[in-house]
Amino acid sequence: MRILILYASTGGGHKRTSAAMKKYIEESRPNDVVRMVDALEQISHIYNKTISEGYELMVKAAPKFFGTVYNQTNKDSTINDLAVKIQHRLAKKLLPLMVEFRPDVIITVQAFCVDMAARIKSKYKMDIPIISLITDFATHKMYVQDGVDAYVVSNSEMVNSLKELGVDETAIQVSGIPIDPDFYHDFDKQALIRKFGLNPDLPIVLFMAGSFGVKAIFKIYLHLVETSAEFQAIVITGKNKRLYDEFDYLLEENSESGETSPSQTENSVRYYIGNYGVKPTKLLYFVDNIQEYMYISDLIVTKPGGLTVSESIASVLPMAIFSAFPGQEADNADYLEKYNMAVRLPKKNPEKVIHEILLNPEKLESMKNACREHNKGNSVKQMIELAENLVKSYHIRNKTYDPDLVKEIFSQYYSVNDDEE
Repeated sequence: MRILILYASTGGGHKRTSAAMKKYIEESRPNDVVRMVDALEQISHIYNKTISEGYELMVKAAPKFFGTVYNQTNKDSTINDLAVKIQHRLAKKLLPLMVEFRPDVIITVQAFCVDMAARIKSKYKMDIPIISLITDFATHKMYVQDGVDAYVVSNSEMVNSLKELGVDETAIQVSGIPIDPDFYHDFDKQALIRKFGLNPDLPIVLFMAGSFGVKAIFKIYLHLVETSAEFQAIVITGKNKRLYDEFDYLLEENSESGETSPSQTENSVRYYIGNYGVKPTKLLYFVDNIQEYMYISDLIVTKPGGLTVSESIASVLPMAIFSAFPGQEADNADYLEKYNMAVRLPKKNPEKVIHEILLNPEKLESMKNACREHNKGNSVKQMIELAENLVKSYHIRNKTYDPDLVKEIFSQYYSVNDDEE
């Protein structure tokens, strides 16, 4: 089976989800061929840069405006019509990729990608199954397109939402957002805690900033370590060197002489010494074993991106959510809070909410149980099995496209009149 995964670099989650599927296929299905492609970059580097940087700028500088755009594109509107028209005009630029790779199935991991793949399928009569993977916890109109054979969603509530948009229920699979297969490994929690130099008798709060909200996470940490709650912290700054340096300086300035070191070894732990005693803190830059740190933690302070949420649920890790921007993050936060898997942190005194949870083990355990109940299991495996079943069904119906026919279509590619789009 030849699998084409189309994603877009609007946020890091789409690429990480795509990479998780690619990793699973390469490790578990040696006879399959998989290619992971940034669809917007494939169309045009300038277009990709404009869309991706514009997305980041709106989210950071004008989140309310982003929320308005998001909501307008989620219904029949002028903005939605314009977005669709632009995508249709650009879709044909993916045709050379289709001809060269000849996929048996296309998995789309972002709304723009769904639209473009469906457009190519329709316009050039390529009978290839398309799977629309919705990487959040609420639906969006742009993920729903004619020509899509199956929709993969994170929760059962999304089934009714998709049905309201005209999707047949039999085409919907509730198997969760695919995450790295390593998250499904069983670890020895106590052994990992000792391996990382942490105290097995203290709760662990994991801080992860992601791409956005770095100032907020530093502020939350700074206030939380000055509460009476007894805990230890793991701070992972990713590739944000500026944020790492801020934490590095803070820990250096607030530790007793000789009790801190800027080195990052597997078992190195720093110590913040404040008005309420010592708060052991493990400060990390970029790591490639995030699943181990999530596995041993008791609470994660994070933004509610779809993939991070899915990884947290799989790790039975309750969430304390900060700075959810309007749109998909707000939708994700609403869902998580509704089912007791997360709490929202207010802008004013967010540390008080975390402090109360740490002082209430019963509350924390109930949140962990909620995560267990909503864990969908090995979502990436279920996704690829769905793809395989779709390909088989197309073969049975003798609907697979003829490569020679595709080449004939490609020969007409450059003569397509843009006015017809």
